[in-house]
Amino acid sequence: MDVLYSLIGANRKLDRLARDITFAQSVDLLTILLNESNDSKNKSILDRFCYDILPQIKHNIESLTLDSLLIDRVFRIGNYSKLYKLNFFNLQFEMASRIFNDNSSFIHIFQNQISHFTVTIHDDSKGAHRKELWTNVFTNILIIFTNLIYLNFHSQNICRFISKPFLSLPSTTCYSSNIVYLNIGVFSFDDCLCLIDGHLTQLHTFIVKVEHINNTSMTIKNPKTVSNLKCFLLTSFRRTNEYDKQILPLLHQMLQLEELTLSLIVGDQTSFIDGTHLVNNILNRMSYLQTFIFNIITEYVRMDEELLPTLDDIERPLIQRGFNVNCYTDYNEFYNGQCHIYSLPYTIDCMHIHSSLFCGGLFRTVRYLYVQEFFRPFENDFFVRIAQAFPLLNKLTILNRYKQPKLKHQQNKHESTSSIIEFSHLMILNVAMSCIDYAKQFIFDFNTRLPCLNRLHIKYKDLVIVTDNFTNNDARANCSKLQHIIFDSIPTIYPENFYHYFPLFSIK
Repeated sequence: MDVLYSLIGANRKLDRLARDITFAQSVDLLTILLNESNDSKNKSILDRFCYDILPQIKHNIESLTLDSLLIDRVFRIGNYSKLYKLNFFNLQFEMASRIFNDNSSFIHIFQNQISHFTVTIHDDSKGAHRKELWTNVFTNILIIFTNLIYLNFHSQNICRFISKPFLSLPSTTCYSSNIVYLNIGVFSFDDCLCLIDGHLTQLHTFIVKVEHINNTSMTIKNPKTVSNLKCFLLTSFRRTNEYDKQILPLLHQMLQLEELTLSLIVGDQTSFIDGTHLVNNILNRMSYLQTFIFNIITEYVRMDEELLPTLDDIERPLIQRGFNVNCYTDYNEFYNGQCHIYSLPYTIDCMHIHSSLFCGGLFRTVRYLYVQEFFRPFENDFFVRIAQAFPLLNKLTILNRYKQPKLKHQQNKHESTSSIIEFSHLMILNVAMSCIDYAKQFIFDFNTRLPCLNRLHIKYKDLVIVTDNFTNNDARANCSKLQHIIFDSIPTIYPENFYHYFPLFSIK
């Protein structure tokens, strides 16, 4: 993008170089909108791109990445004869419904042209109708884009995942059956099964994030799609009791599977999902499997503490099969046994940790981390391990009701700052479900430094206490860049010094 903007029109030689198809094949305009530092400069850049540069290179463009604010402007220019790949971000349902229907001019131009499509919907509308809108948009995309082979379809709000998209479709409905790659978020495991029950017969890669894997009622009636899958990635970060009844039987139908990724939290087990289980129930059952990535927490396992297996017992069967693996276990009288086992190197972008005994490591791919502990507090050294283990973390959610007995509440200005924890990339912090000590742990700059913090989820009364009614200077540094603060209950009126304390604040 910078090459195009800088060189087109500079002089004849540079202009000819910039128009080369190498530079013009893929255009990403999303990055301009993500840079909020200079709105007038961004507007000037966008205007030149839309009115001057794009009309000159549109015949070379094969891939476009756009925010919803730019879709109408960019496609008003006319046809893009080589365009086959589209990435739409931050769409709202109203715009999605307008674009993806038979009366849309956009559809008439591109319905036979687009083969790779990424759609991310971000919509704050409420009500039961949103699931119907979500389903309609998804099914319309399948019906309209007849040559679609790659579809990545997600919502930024997990509650709006698609619900049973094919169950309401008449059997005579024609839709693209050419899809070989589908990446989607769904609400229930029934929705997941519905998508692979024979409708998408060419599918070889299925990546699905499931909100709930409980109370599953559906069974696969046409196993052709399942048996032909080459790659399957299943993620669910709510505890499921359906592992033995639904997940394992589904995996055992994937006879041709070559790549498998499982990221699950499992309950209602009599023993841990450990190396022996994974070897006997997955690796030995899949003769074509070449890549196996796993991140599995087994919790609430009823056992006596003295029967807790050693880490060597848990890991050895996988190590003997050539896997690099790590794990840790925990035990308490109320929740009994817990085991977290994962393959290395860790390649998933999200992780849940349900124990303060997390052993650390290095997880460069993780952007979202959820930590909870119902039995003991998170001490300062736990967050030291977290900061070291997840250097590129963007979002952190903490759930812990226990007070921190060793929390630093003040520090001499002349003391060493070597003990200060820094989360260099953390933009979103959620401490709304935790004891106030965790707000103090993160907001006071003599405990933690958060140079990029942009969004904070917190109880309003906790924020009042931590900031000493928005006067405490020790919290100003970490709060100075906050643009969004999400409260459990919004006060009817904010104190006058609240806006001085959070100069960039906007209500969410």
